[in-house]
Amino acid sequence: MAQIFGSAGKSAFAMGDSRYDDMLSRIALPMLSLLLLIPVGYYMLTRGHFFWGVVVAGIYVVSIKSLEEAGLKLKKRIFHADTGAKAELAVAEALHKLPDDYFVFHDLEFSGFNIDHVVLGPNGIFLVETKSQKGNITKKNDILLRNGRKFFKDFLNQCWSQTYSLRDHLGAERLEGLSIKPILCFSRGFVEIRGPVRGTQVLNIRYLRPYILSQHGSLPAQTRDQIIPLLAAALSDQAAQPSPMVPQSQTGGIVCPKCFHERTQNDDLHFSAGECPKCGVIYAHVQTNSPHDSTSAQAATPKGLTTTLQALLSGQDSQHKQSATQQIQWTVLTLKFAACALAALLLIGAYKTMQATVTSIFTPPQANQPPSGGSSSSLPVIQAQPDPTRQGPSADFPLTHAVAAKDVKNAIPFVFQEDRGQNVILILFNPQSKKLILRACVRSREKLTSMLPEGEMAFLIVSGPSWGGFDELFGENTDTRKARTVLSSSPKQGTVSKFLASTNLLFQHGVPSSLSETKALVNNAFKPSSTL
Repeated sequence: MAQIFGSAGKSAFAMGDSRYDDMLSRIALPMLSLLLLIPVGYYMLTRGHFFWGVVVAGIYVVSIKSLEEAGLKLKKRIFHADTGAKAELAVAEALHKLPDDYFVFHDLEFSGFNIDHVVLGPNGIFLVETKSQKGNITKKNDILLRNGRKFFKDFLNQCWSQTYSLRDHLGAERLEGLSIKPILCFSRGFVEIRGPVRGTQVLNIRYLRPYILSQHGSLPAQTRDQIIPLLAAALSDQAAQPSPMVPQSQTGGIVCPKCFHERTQNDDLHFSAGECPKCGVIYAHVQTNSPHDSTSAQAATPKGLTTTLQALLSGQDSQHKQSATQQIQWTVLTLKFAACALAALLLIGAYKTMQATVTSIFTPPQANQPPSGGSSSSLPVIQAQPDPTRQGPSADFPLTHAVAAKDVKNAIPFVFQEDRGQNVILILFNPQSKKLILRACVRSREKLTSMLPEGEMAFLIVSGPSWGGFDELFGENTDTRKARTVLSSSPKQGTVSKFLASTNLLFQHGVPSSLSETKALVNNAFKPSSTL
């Protein structure tokens, strides 16, 4: 089994997690915030502000649609990252079956690029780029095709770009003329190509290990041992694992793994103990020769160096790392919970603030002047009255309720307060068509709220202390008034948000109505067959 360094697919999994976090912060939270527009739009539509209600509804629909499209794209990118990570794991499993004299490095991070796998063997250096695309992989004029179509990206050019970058990182003088062989490996695609394409070997995962073993070449052990620390220092999981050990010279001085400069005592006076004074590289670990430390003797030899590197990178301090990881996870969970609680509070506060703002914008100060012009300009308008203290309803009279006409356009909120200490029957109807607009029963000292249309209407109010039924009304003490009035949301000054009326107010504006006429109107309004 090959000697393994690093974790395959770590960067791809991290990329998927990052995109998932983006899904929460860029898609889920904005969608939750947009839910606040629903009550705003409903408020505007039910208060007669149709235009602004449609505007809010349009903003909501467009925003949700754009967030949905962005979420689908991000979800697809998350799926690609997870699929790529699983493909790297499958390739890593195949590379692990190489013989013991092979060294496999997974997920190498360099400035501006990432290398999936690098293999050091007695027969050379191999760079493996993993792809997870399905389908039949063919070529035409040195261009790779999948199911007869070009790929969205030039994978061959990517392989060579990484090969040249790796060669520059290792150093031409250290390679001593050795070439790095690029391999493009498809974990799920069916490769129908035989032989290299533009110098890159294109393979299916089943033929990866046999191809590496079949190659002829030579990688000197001394060169291999010089390259291993450089590749180990580039592993993507360095932050989570103990760093590779810095080699030492036979005299006990620290040797830089990049430029092989041997540190002297004079260097300790001017440079920090973890920094190379020649090239500036930061030492991962400083290992000094000590009679009490047997590891330094192993690190002085090439075989001991590779063994120490592998032991360190394979998780020798797994217990310490596990406890640190658990502590970090609990910290992250606590922060996420606190963030969710804060977001909920912000949403509640934003809803309350938006509700108050919309109410203040679309509810200007009340005006009670009648509209100018027209035949009904001289008619009285319902005036606002202070709300008296409620003293309790009658037990015999029906409960306070109202039935209003359906499909009312340009509706205005209507509030009626009983302030005479008597029970009241209130009927509003169209004076021309005699169509019933509202019928209501209001108990003593209680309040009624309903919606009425704009325009001219007639009202009939019946009041009395002792209820005798719809046939007898309030008996001899029945008091009735009738009149016409105007409800308008566009008076001379401002916009009326709602109308407040009371028993005293309507009796002041009305004229007496005969008892027979009153009974006929009440029976007609409250009979079971009557419709609004």
